[in-house]
Amino acid sequence: MPNDSNGSDDAYAASSVGNALRTLVFLRSRQDARLTDISDHLGVARSTAHRLLTTLRGHGFVEQEPAGRRYRLGPVLLGLARGPVDEPALLRVARPHLVRLRDTAAETSNLLVLDGPDSRFADGVEGPHPLRVGTRTGDRVPAYATAGGKALLAELPPEAARTRYRRGLRRLTPATLPDVNALLDDLIATRARGYALNIDESVSGVHGVGVPVHDRYGTCVAAVTVSAPSTRMDVARAAELAPLLRQTAERFGAEL
Repeated sequence: MPNDSNGSDDAYAASSVGNALRTLVFLRSRQDARLTDISDHLGVARSTAHRLLTTLRGHGFVEQEPAGRRYRLGPVLLGLARGPVDEPALLRVARPHLVRLRDTAAETSNLLVLDGPDSRFADGVEGPHPLRVGTRTGDRVPAYATAGGKALLAELPPEAARTRYRRGLRRLTPATLPDVNALLDDLIATRARGYALNIDESVSGVHGVGVPVHDRYGTCVAAVTVSAPSTRMDVARAAELAPLLRQTAERFGAEL
């Protein structure tokens, strides 16, 4: 007698994918919806709809209102809908903001973008001090080891961040985060404080602070950072610079 378990599994998977797509189309047609609205639309039990929404939320395709019961399209899907970032335009808009940030902070400023598991230094302006952190334009560094990279990872759902490092984290310095669980804890702290820190994690003796940049639609497109020798930037100094970084990110993002 033939084994039809594979056929049953395939049918279940196809049904789940179909329900996921129907959910996204349903949410696209309205601003938000309750769990009961979605389960009624799909014709499935509330528990089934809840599992489906939990999976979609874990990958950033939907999000739930803070302290609310309604769901809406998430940042990953909205970002896909808007298409890829026009990097030449991004660099053109970013440059004067990086110069102003450098001048005000009196330290090196950088623009980073997320590139798979890495953060890529897209542009930078060196600080004015004889002893300063040089720009690294064009360099790729694991995102978990830079302030800008962690600011960008913190914008992703935890599962999306975890999947980038299924093989673990490569240690760049003794201070590099040891594993993915430590990274996820760091990203929780980053979201709570509103900025990311790099304390000796990519290069010993170099500290950084970074925040994400959102375009006018709310999509995270880059991060801006300030980097300095550890002799001039500690955790307290990073906290002092955070409002300046946020102001820079807001002004920059409003032009995108």
